[in-house]
Amino acid sequence: MKRFSLILAVVGAVTAVCGSDITIRGAGAGKDAVSLVGFAATGETGSLFVQTLQSDLERSGWFKIDPAGQIRVSGAASARADSLAVSSLISWPGKRMEWNRSSASGATEVRRLAHQLANDMVRHIKGERGIAGTRIVFVNRRGPNNADLFMCDADGRSLAQITHDNVAAVGPKWDRDGLNILYTSYLHNTPAVYRFPATGGRRMPLAKFKGLNTGAEISPDGRTAVLILSLSGNPDVYTLDLASGAVTRLTQTPHAVEASPAWSPDGAQVVYVGDASGAPHLYTIDIATKRSRRLTYKGSENVNPDWSANGKIVYATRRSGYQIAVLDPAAGGEPDTPLTSGPDHEDPSWAPDSRHIVCSRAEGSGRSSLWILDIKGDSPVRLFPHAGNWMSPDWSDK
Repeated sequence: MKRFSLILAVVGAVTAVCGSDITIRGAGAGKDAVSLVGFAATGETGSLFVQTLQSDLERSGWFKIDPAGQIRVSGAASARADSLAVSSLISWPGKRMEWNRSSASGATEVRRLAHQLANDMVRHIKGERGIAGTRIVFVNRRGPNNADLFMCDADGRSLAQITHDNVAAVGPKWDRDGLNILYTSYLHNTPAVYRFPATGGRRMPLAKFKGLNTGAEISPDGRTAVLILSLSGNPDVYTLDLASGAVTRLTQTPHAVEASPAWSPDGAQVVYVGDASGAPHLYTIDIATKRSRRLTYKGSENVNPDWSANGKIVYATRRSGYQIAVLDPAAGGEPDTPLTSGPDHEDPSWAPDSRHIVCSRAEGSGRSSLWILDIKGDSPVRLFPHAGNWMSPDWSDK
C-alpha cells in the first residue's frame, strides 16, 4: 500500500493494480477548428514543423484540425540549407496575426519554433497559457533501490535520462527557473535532497540534515524551499531559506507523519499530507501563522497533492483504488466523484495551464505508465509508449 508518495517510495515498492481501461469523467469543451490547408511546407524540416504544430494545437485542448476551420493558418515553412524560415498569417473572425520567425535546421530548434507558434495561438486566440515546449521530469524505477531521473517534452518527445546513479531516487521537482531539478536520492546511502541541472552537470546538495530529507519544492518567489525533515525525530514540514540555509519548523504533530508538501501559487500556504487523524489526509498550513486546516475527509487516504496556478489542488484519493481528484480549497468541499476511474492513478502534477495533469497509472506486473489528463474532458493521452515503471512526474512551469 502506498501511503505517502515520497517517504514510503524511498523504502518500499508500489503495489500495482491490474487493469486495461482508463476513464476520465467530465464533459468535453467545444473546440475551435483550425485549418492548415493554406500552409505549405518544404523539406523534412518544414514537414516536422507542421507535424509538431498540429500536435501542439490538438494537445492544447482548445483546437481541432479541420480543413474548413474558421481559424486559418496560411503561409509557408521553407527549408533552407541550414535553417528554416516560417512566414505565416493566422486569421480568425475579426482578427489576424502575422507570425514570421526562423531557426536553425536541427530537429530540436524546429520543434521549438513550432511550440512558439502554438503557444502564441493559444494566447492570442483563447487568452490562455500554452504548454507546448514545457517539460516533464519523472522517475524510472527498476527496483526498490534502483532508479534514475528522466525527462521529456510535454508531447512525450525528446525522452532523455538525466541521472545515472542506479540508487533509490524519488520526488523530482522542477526549480522555478526551469533549469534545475530537485530530488531525493540515496546517493551516499542516506536520503538527501539535491539540486541537479536538467542539462547535466554537477549536482549540489540542498538538504543533508541528520535523518530524513525529502519532498523539496521551491517557493513561487524562488527564495525558500518547503520539505520534509526529521530533525525532531518525526517527519515534519519545514521551510529552508535558500540564501542563509536557516530552517523553520511548520508542523509539530507528535506521533504523526507529514509528507508531500506543495506551495500555493501565492506562496502564503503549503498543502501537505498528514496522518494525525489516523489515516493520510490533506492539510494546509499558513506560513505566517503556522495554523493548519484539514481539507479532506472522503476516502480512506488522500495523498500526492499539487497546487495549480489558478488555486486548485489535485491529489490521489483512495476510494476502491487510487484515483485522481481536484478540489478548490477556497470554496471548500471535496468532489463526490474522482476525475478518473479504472486502474490506480497516482502522483498527479499540474501543467502550467491549470488544465492538464500528468499522473502515473498502474499497468500490472510492477509496471506503470504516465498519462496526460484534461480536466475539461478530453480523452487521456499516454505520454509515451515505452514500457517501464515510470512514476512521480512533475510538470515544469516553463
